[in-house]
Amino acid sequence: MMPKTIQTLAWAYQQICAGEDPWTALGNFTNAWYDYAKDIRAALVSEPLGKPEPDTEHTRHWGAFCAASVEFLCDRYGVPCPEWVHEPYYTLSTPWYGDNIVHLGDTIVLQHRIQTTPTPFARRNVFCGNRLYQNKYEMNEWLQEACIKGMSDPREIWHYARQKEAALHGT
Repeated sequence: MMPKTIQTLAWAYQQICAGEDPWTALGNFTNAWYDYAKDIRAALVSEPLGKPEPDTEHTRHWGAFCAASVEFLCDRYGVPCPEWVHEPYYTLSTPWYGDNIVHLGDTIVLQHRIQTTPTPFARRNVFCGNRLYQNKYEMNEWLQEACIKGMSDPREIWHYARQKEAALHGT
């Protein structure tokens, strides 16, 4: 059953700018991207984010994150990337490591983020690591696929699914 409103990335960004928790708004978008609206992925990201009023550090950070997300997801899933993501507005002048996710004194975590962040994010000075867009729907499909192939050992099933995930998304 489809929800009344399909959660586009532009709508998620509007919600973030209005005070919604970013991970809630982005989670709703990814549910559409990975599940109920995956057949219209291009439409989910075609609309530009718009420039919020007021334009704050918070909205700039999340705008850059959203633009990077579109480029990353479009590349990963073979969807044409909309031109609006390449606007210089969506590149931060100083590095951002996420809201309250990491303390700047934790150099090990910061170095890991810098080293593992996918190019669309790093190019925009957003350092988030490489585990943000794991697809729980794909993982479930791969677990079922392993069972259909006759695997019954839980470790073997999990290993099969992890191999599929690593092949598509990296480790």
